[in-house]
Amino acid sequence: MDRRRLQFFVALCEELHFHRAAARCHITQPALSQQLRQLEDELQVQLVHRNKRRVSLTRAGETFLGEARKILRQMDRASQLARQTDRGEIGQLSVGMTAPALYIVFPEIMHRFREALPNFGVNVHVMTTAEQEEALRAGAIDVGIFHPPLDDQSLSSHPIARMRFNVVLSDRNPLAQRPSLRLEDLSRQRFIIFPRVIGPRLYDEIISLCQQAGFSPELILEASPAQSIIALAAADFGIGLIASDLQQFERPGVVYRPLEGPAPFLTLGVAYQSDDSSPAIQTFLNVATAVGERVS
Repeated sequence: MDRRRLQFFVALCEELHFHRAAARCHITQPALSQQLRQLEDELQVQLVHRNKRRVSLTRAGETFLGEARKILRQMDRASQLARQTDRGEIGQLSVGMTAPALYIVFPEIMHRFREALPNFGVNVHVMTTAEQEEALRAGAIDVGIFHPPLDDQSLSSHPIARMRFNVVLSDRNPLAQRPSLRLEDLSRQRFIIFPRVIGPRLYDEIISLCQQAGFSPELILEASPAQSIIALAAADFGIGLIASDLQQFERPGVVYRPLEGPAPFLTLGVAYQSDDSSPAIQTFLNVATAVGERVS
């Protein structure tokens, strides 16, 4: 059904005068009359009583007027939604996130992203870096925040944050009396570390740095996420490594100490399909980069 023809009909119903309705629609009066006849022919029903003195609606015309107004509102809404979607102002974004990223950068990223695109929905999936790579290739997520590097070079990515690890340990541990620690101070400690599958390269880097400090951790207890590492440290099961002050949860019985000298760093990056340049993803990337620079 022709949109302009509906608009002409509504204008005539509101003015109840052909000349005023035609002027309002910026067409001639004969053209308006022709459009009305074509609409009635299309519907096979008379909508308007007209004579030289007055214009009035038939019962069918009164019913059709209400529906015509609904159709015009729906068409306006559909057009608006299409334009907003094209500009990346509305829609859904599916995001993969590692557990550390969820605590370190995600809350602020979401706050800024919603400020920029308040009508855009976000679905979050907690995933390892390897799982994010697979999900990005399959199109299951649109963007990921991961621990670089990626194995799949066909994906676009860049780092956004780099944070030094600190030590979390029980306040009953003799090392808690020191204001700071070095890796060599930890040689006789049980290490509480995230499982290697979460970040194989980072896991191996921690072991390598310990070896460079003159020892290899012989006792390793794997735990994740950061709260679990902190809880085990509070119970004096060993010492843990925690990146970023934002993951240093307050808990009775634990202390945090900075690592001096050579130390591992936690790096976060963003990844997405190389051929995806949608406005929403670009906004997310810009926000994530800004937040990452702030927390580094």
